[in-house]
Amino acid sequence: MKILIASDLFNPEVNGIVTSINILYEGLKKHGHDVRIVTLSQTHSERKDGDFYYIPSINADIVYPHARLVLPGKYKIIKELIEWNPDVIHTHCELSTFCCACYIARKTNTPIVHHYHTVYKYYVRYLPLGNLWVRPIVPNVIRQISRKTKAFITPTDKMRQILEGYHIKSDIFVVPSAIRECFFDSEYFKYRNSIREKYGIKENECILLYLGRVAKEKNIEELVDFIGDEELSGYRIMIVGDGPHRKKIEKYIQKQKVSDRVIFVGMIDPNEVPRYYVSGDIFVNASRSESQGLTYMEAMACKIPVLCRYDSCLDGVITNSVNGFMYNNRDEFKQYLRLLANDEHLRTTVAENAKTMVFEKYNQEKFVKECEKIYELKKI
Repeated sequence: MKILIASDLFNPEVNGIVTSINILYEGLKKHGHDVRIVTLSQTHSERKDGDFYYIPSINADIVYPHARLVLPGKYKIIKELIEWNPDVIHTHCELSTFCCACYIARKTNTPIVHHYHTVYKYYVRYLPLGNLWVRPIVPNVIRQISRKTKAFITPTDKMRQILEGYHIKSDIFVVPSAIRECFFDSEYFKYRNSIREKYGIKENECILLYLGRVAKEKNIEELVDFIGDEELSGYRIMIVGDGPHRKKIEKYIQKQKVSDRVIFVGMIDPNEVPRYYVSGDIFVNASRSESQGLTYMEAMACKIPVLCRYDSCLDGVITNSVNGFMYNNRDEFKQYLRLLANDEHLRTTVAENAKTMVFEKYNQEKFVKECEKIYELKKI
């Protein structure tokens, strides 16, 4: 099958959408499909690099930090993709490359399957008056997209319910995204001590780990507040990642006078991500904006106990005291943290259960096969 994947976001960007696309691309290629990806160039020039087609774009920070928008024009690479004549187009974003995908679909009579990744109500805050003029039109935009697609894929029931609330016309399939195969390897555990030594972490010190984008919607301030509680003075948090909210978080840490309890690592090489997961003792996350929360699954695959704020995307995924903990307030956070920190048997049991669950539900093979079924169903 000839499959075209379209996304505004792609390498070297590091986020859940890009991770999902890379895993899907690699898996489909393993299954013998002819797969190509159309995305945005970081320049005003079009180019092609193997299976990857780059459309000229311009900076659009006003829309979202580091965002880009396509430059209108007639491009050779689009003509080439039309001549290639894909069987299915799998879109992953709602802006520039979706428009390009629609153009290719019209010219080739190719069905579009759209992957809905983003809970937009948490992102419109980046726009001037976004909550007033953008948020109300999101349902209408998604309905317009649904009229041009054969199906929607979404990673969780939370996202399916959002789409159903928009009254879209397309069929909706819930297909959890997979995590990278490297997280199922234990080789990275040997790096734990060297990373902890690098940041001055004592052997028996319990480190809370946040790993992900440093953005407003991730609610990192809540974790900073918690770690500043005098009852938790024996704990430190390591923040691994970077993003548009970093400077504000750093100022907030100083304002709360907890700089001595926070280790800010910043951006790391994606290949080193598993090594940083295992350098922590408990993975923490206060976000309520996740569509699936791949970092939670990655931590669980690395056998790091998860302590996160309740989010409906985790219904059926995390069960308290079984394979992790979800809290609703400060008191619950402190209670569960102490449980995990003080009970080695509980930590081990929770971590083992989490790894088993993730391996069964979020592996590449299962993800790719589910997508293939939808392609076959919708290309007719």
